[in-house]
Order: sequence, then C-alpha cells, then structure tokens
Amino acid sequence: MESHPNPSGARTKLDLLYHEVLGEVVGLVDRLENATQSLDAVQKHMQTMADTQQVLPQQLSRHLIAAMEAAAKPINQHAQHAIQAMLNDTNNRLNHLARDAGQYASIAHHSARRMVLIALAVGGAAGILGGLLAGLALGQILIS
Repeated sequence: MESHPNPSGARTKLDLLYHEVLGEVVGLVDRLENATQSLDAVQKHMQTMADTQQVLPQQLSRHLIAAMEAAAKPINQHAQHAIQAMLNDTNNRLNHLARDAGQYASIAHHSARRMVLIALAVGGAAGILGGLLAGLALGQILIS
C-alpha cells in the first residue's frame, strides 16, 4: 500500500524526459543552424547570379558591338576597294572621252576654218562675178 510515490523515481523519469526533449531541441537547433547556413550560401549565390544578370546585358552589348565592328570592317574595306576601282575605271573612261572630245573639237575647228575659207573664196568669186556682170550691164546701158 503505497500511497506516496517515490520522489526519486519520478525525478529520474522527469530528468530522462528533460534530457530527451533537450536532445531533440539541440538536434532541432543544429538543423536550424545548418538550414540558416545553407540559406545564407543560397542567398549569396542568388546575389551573385543577380549581379551577373545585371552586368550581362552590358557585356552582351559590348561583345555584340565588337562583333559587329569586326564583321563590318572587312565589308567596309571591300566596299571602299570596290568604289575606288569603280572611280579609277570611271576616271580612265572620262580621260579617254576628254581626249576624244578634244580631238573631235580640233577636227571641227579645222573643218570650220576650211568652210570659212571656202565661203570667203565662193563669196569673193561671186562678188567679183557679180561686179563684172554689173559692169557689163552698166556698160551696155551706157553704150546704148
């Protein structure tokens, strides 16, 4: 007939229960610390990725501009060479045309001089002939 429980036995069970609960709490605290460290690492990684994403458009823009300049440079040089070749060809043709035009102008000048001389000769001959005919006609009128 024990009406009073053993205080030392209850105390040990309570101590065991406290130890077990404290062990669980320590395990939970350790897990929380590990989770916190993992979250910190993930946060740092995410921040690094965010920083990279912010810089990425600028880097992409610089690389794109550099690639476009590198691609445009040979095209521009080729176009300049082609234009220069066309200009040289056009210059040669224009020089040839200018020489031909000069020759044609010289021929036209000589032809004009000849035509003037012929016109003077024909006009002079016509004037002389006209004067003779007028003199003859006047002589006929005066003699008659």
